[in-house]
Amino acid sequence: MIRNIISAILLLAAPFADAAPKGKAPKTLPGGWVYEWGDEFNGRKLNTKKWAYELGVVRNHGASQAYTKDCVKVRDGKLILISKAKETPNCVYQEGSGDWRAQIKTQPFASGSVTTRDVKHFEYPGRLEFRAKVPKAKGVWPAIWTMHVNQYGWPANGEIDILEHISQEPDTCYSIFRWGKNGGNEEHKVIRTTNLPDYSKKFHTYVLEWDENVMRILIDDKEIGRVNISDADYPNGDNPLKTPCYIIMNTALGGQGTWPEKADPKDYPVQFEIDYVRYYTKKK
Repeated sequence: MIRNIISAILLLAAPFADAAPKGKAPKTLPGGWVYEWGDEFNGRKLNTKKWAYELGVVRNHGASQAYTKDCVKVRDGKLILISKAKETPNCVYQEGSGDWRAQIKTQPFASGSVTTRDVKHFEYPGRLEFRAKVPKAKGVWPAIWTMHVNQYGWPANGEIDILEHISQEPDTCYSIFRWGKNGGNEEHKVIRTTNLPDYSKKFHTYVLEWDENVMRILIDDKEIGRVNISDADYPNGDNPLKTPCYIIMNTALGGQGTWPEKADPKDYPVQFEIDYVRYYTKKK
């Protein structure tokens, strides 16, 4: 009888064997890393003490999405960024505006985006760790990335794309270090690609680590690219990679003239799942 009960329990548990593991973040990691901040997404809604919504048309000229609050969900211990084919008003629309983002009245898709901008910024030495699974659909363009906070405009302020994925390359992750060439408006990029079988089929762990000398990206504990911080030294002595940064996690949708292929409405809705975000630091 006991053996039969145990067998029944194991059978019931079997469908959940591949579920994302949950638990508290480790307090420390090898190398002297100490946990400082994070989100395991164990609540019922977005924690706005840790995150801010991005709304309307924010960036990516030619893309097809307007960001909305209702496309950001927290459930089953994960942050869910939903993308759906739905004519969506652009909440930043302003008739007669000179800003291209405010000139767009509606978009054919709705999607989700969150950021720590003006809520939580991160400095070196730092380790940002994410566990995520990208969606699968024609035109989908999920990303986890950081922007640096300084007096410069983009691209000279510095941008690090930890995960950038486009649907026409399902087996490829783009990780990109960006800043302004010689401190100007010409973008300098260091691109690393990592090939794994169809990123949408399972969760992967993405890490950005940096100190005063080196910035590196790891996927599933394997380093896939690095730059020397000094590579971003500007002629005036500044370096954007030495300034604080904030996180953005979003799903854009391809459109006319964009890098991703044009989004196909029949493939939607889809969801970008983030299991956790963790930030570690150590004494300088």
